[in-house]
Amino acid sequence: MVAASRGYVLGPGEGVPGGDDTGVKASRASTEGSLTVIESDTDGGAPRHVHSREDECFYVLEGVISVECGDARWEVGAAGFVFLPRGVPHTWDVVGERARVLIITAPAGLEEFLREFHAADGAERAEVARRHGIEFLF
Repeated sequence: MVAASRGYVLGPGEGVPGGDDTGVKASRASTEGSLTVIESDTDGGAPRHVHSREDECFYVLEGVISVECGDARWEVGAAGFVFLPRGVPHTWDVVGERARVLIITAPAGLEEFLREFHAADGAERAEVARRHGIEFLF
């Protein structure tokens, strides 16, 4: 574990020490709970959902994403930033084939949710989301 009070640097292709996902640049463990940062090269986003515990942000590195937050809708390209406050339903998806984004949440914990969610089968996923204060709005 990296001590947040000491700071740390990651080079290209590196994730937080002790983690198995090189996309995770900041985690609950590495920031003493203050934030999560995940670099994601993806062809898809997330269905409509709401976070009760954390605010979520996106910084688009490459490509374009579409975002809905409450009643607002945006398309966001490279060097664009999106802030999605906790408690407001939102969704996002990739426009085109791929996008590379930084996903930032404060406080930390999204990396733990995603690890558990992707390891669970369909029946368990709603419970994983509930434990992490996330509700999917299908």
